[in-house]
Amino acid sequence: MSEEIRKILEAVARGEISPEEGELLLKALQEKEKEGKEWEKDLSEKNFVLEEDEAVEGDLVLSKKKVIVKGKVKGDLVLINCETFFSGEVEGDLAVISGKIEFDGGKVKGDLALIGAKESGRKPSVGGDVARISNFFVSGMLKMFSTFISNISVSSKKKNSEREG
Repeated sequence: MSEEIRKILEAVARGEISPEEGELLLKALQEKEKEGKEWEKDLSEKNFVLEEDEAVEGDLVLSKKKVIVKGKVKGDLVLINCETFFSGEVEGDLAVISGKIEFDGGKVKGDLALIGAKESGRKPSVGGDVARISNFFVSGMLKMFSTFISNISVSSKKKNSEREG
């Protein structure tokens, strides 16, 4: 039994909250845990999909995944050795390090940095600078170090834009 559940049950037992209030708190706690587990599942899979009606709060860093970005990233987006389709929006900078990216328009409000990455498609509108570094040495070094950075985690939350209302 988690510490939070124990505290809720003790508060009910002491009469500090009603059983109905305790039930509401337990349901809210279960919902919170469920959302956290769904997010962890999304990150552990080999694919990451951000649909048009979804948004990520804060920065997003992905490594060694197949990525589809149609929604909005409210921060920076860093893609390390990913295979990506992009038609969404990034409010910060977009950095693609190694890997491939296929653009279908989209919008990057900050800078776009393509470092040792292969790009194709209809380029996004970019509010800042565009930097393309594609030399053999950089690509080789990135591939060599990609095994060391493959366990990068994400600390932002994905949610439906409709809920942001």
